[in-house]
Amino acid sequence: MKLFYLFTLLVLSPMALPAAQNKTTYADHVLPLIENHCGKCHNPDKKKGDLDLTTYPGVLKGGGSGPVVIAGNPDSSKLWKAITQVEDPTMPPNKPPLPDKELAVFKQWIAGGLLETAGSKAIAASKPTVDLSLKIASVGKPAGPPPMPGDLSLEIVVHTARGNPINGLAASPWAPVAAIAGQKQILLYHSTRLELLGILPFPEGQPWDLKFSRSGKLLLAGGGHGAKSGKVVVWNIETGERVISVGSEYDIVLAADLSPDQARVALGGPDRLIKIYATRDGDLEHKIKKHTDWITALAFSPNGEFLVSGDRNGSVSLWDPDNGQELFTTAGHKGAITAAAWRGDSKVVATSSEDGSVKLWETSEGKQAKTWVAHAAGALGVAYAQDGQLVTAGREGTLIVWNADGTKRKTLEMGREPAVRCAFTADGTRVLGADFAGRVALWDVKEGKLAGDLDANPLPLADRLEAARRRLASFPADILAPSPEAARLSDEWRTKTNEVALAGKAAAQAQAGFDTRSREVVRLKNLAAAPGKSADISGELASARAAREKLRTLLTNAVALLTEKQGQLVKIQEELQGTTRAQDARAEQAAALALVNRLTVAQSLAELSRARETVALQKRGLDRNQALVVAKEEEIQTLTRDLGAARDSSTKSRLKTALKSAVADATAAHAEAKSAATAFDTAQRRLEQVTREHEQRKTASAKPQPPTGS
Repeated sequence: MKLFYLFTLLVLSPMALPAAQNKTTYADHVLPLIENHCGKCHNPDKKKGDLDLTTYPGVLKGGGSGPVVIAGNPDSSKLWKAITQVEDPTMPPNKPPLPDKELAVFKQWIAGGLLETAGSKAIAASKPTVDLSLKIASVGKPAGPPPMPGDLSLEIVVHTARGNPINGLAASPWAPVAAIAGQKQILLYHSTRLELLGILPFPEGQPWDLKFSRSGKLLLAGGGHGAKSGKVVVWNIETGERVISVGSEYDIVLAADLSPDQARVALGGPDRLIKIYATRDGDLEHKIKKHTDWITALAFSPNGEFLVSGDRNGSVSLWDPDNGQELFTTAGHKGAITAAAWRGDSKVVATSSEDGSVKLWETSEGKQAKTWVAHAAGALGVAYAQDGQLVTAGREGTLIVWNADGTKRKTLEMGREPAVRCAFTADGTRVLGADFAGRVALWDVKEGKLAGDLDANPLPLADRLEAARRRLASFPADILAPSPEAARLSDEWRTKTNEVALAGKAAAQAQAGFDTRSREVVRLKNLAAAPGKSADISGELASARAAREKLRTLLTNAVALLTEKQGQLVKIQEELQGTTRAQDARAEQAAALALVNRLTVAQSLAELSRARETVALQKRGLDRNQALVVAKEEEIQTLTRDLGAARDSSTKSRLKTALKSAVADATAAHAEAKSAATAFDTAQRRLEQVTREHEQRKTASAKPQPPTGS
């Protein structure tokens, strides 16, 4: 207790030395609080959770679940989360949080660098670490199915009254996934089905530049608020998890990229600096001051050996990202650089410019390999396909597809608005284009025809679901109902499907029996050929051969029956196709039903997320109320004990008053705890109900639809 009083005097006394006031240390300020509140459980003898808080090395070492304090970052420190009771396990257990003044001591100590004593040196602020790096040999198409968005949220962050210019557009290198930069969000679309797959919130502001990792699993977005703040965020598109964020800029990030080995992030913007950060710990590895105007384009080469940069003044430079050294300064353009894209072999990089030209630069010497006027009014975007084709976006409102040698292949008319961004889909058969009005279009390269539009400004989920339901209800029942003949054939199709399954099973069994008997014949033949064979071997061999021939006949008949049933099934399917009315309407109806099912599941997922948040909130409130009840009961016991031991009337009177107040407080605390328990139970039941409904909706939406009008 003496240490506690010493702490109180040091903190509260106006005579305390300035150095003591300015530095919060473990020995002088934190340890007394630990001894008072935590030492009973977290000492060298007990070490609950394998955590000793009574020694400075013990605090730094942490417990069984890892470090409990992170220098400079209270909000990420487990100790701070525990004592503020925002995360289990709470400390002190079954008691209210520490007083605000004592909590402030812990916070100041962690934020100040975990000083041990007034003469100690602060520990450098730690940063969240994540190892995203890959071996360069593993960069490229991932094994197995390409990464696709999983069960991501479809609830929008912002819907605006009118469209906005699309500054960020990217396509996965391996999967049919397109990413669109919206207002404070990134939208992921299926680039074949034109289906919204997920929404990634970007609360940092306006996402400006989007890039997929070379594996297609990660998506990078650079953006922020103009003249205010900038950040780069990287997500795992399969889970929607934000895996890293780097940069704390004072202006928006206009250009960014993730290195092929995922070890570095490069960013640039109005401050004219190229910054290269390590993804492992967020440390700034290189700060390159070269450009004399805003940096508008950055891209790592596919092999990771180069980083190209371009600025608003038309300058283009090539850098070594390992050491930040400039390799080549090119002749550049006569107008602002609008985009940069690498050919797959890393030997050529293309740049587009407001001067209307596209230039190809070879990386062996940094010289210009080819140049041509792509869009006389200004070339605002350029992108490579994996086969070497290029696509450019122009201020006059067109996308142009070029062969690898720069000869024009197709011109795609976007409209009157400037086309600002472009990209090839993974298979190179389609082109994405975005314009200044917020339109995103998908084009078939071979036919030069519009395949559809992607909504960059979708309505809220509830509105989309209502619209989908109205669309589904608009199909007339008399047109969509199957004809009697179609219904009959549909029943036959089901029956024949079962027959095919049974015939297939019989054929498989016959094949297995034949194979077994054939192996037996081979074994007996080998025995018959061996010296000193048994006299019975020839008879056994003949018997085995006879049995094999019977099984061969059985197998032949089984396969013939299976073939016959399959043929009958195909014939029924063909007849059913021919007799089903309104096939086009049926396809539209099926698509409308699928959309309703999908949006219904998405809505239930949103409800489930909200229900989980409510349960967590109610649980924290219940824990606080229960801790308050325990504290008040302990206070009543202490006052009752002190009252029994009191001798003078004034002390008894004071204790009676305090006891009466404590009883009243305890009664109120019990009532609040009971109310909190009721609210928690209600939230739990609601969560269970919503969970069941979500699973039911998922199951219902996953049921296969009949291949006909039935």
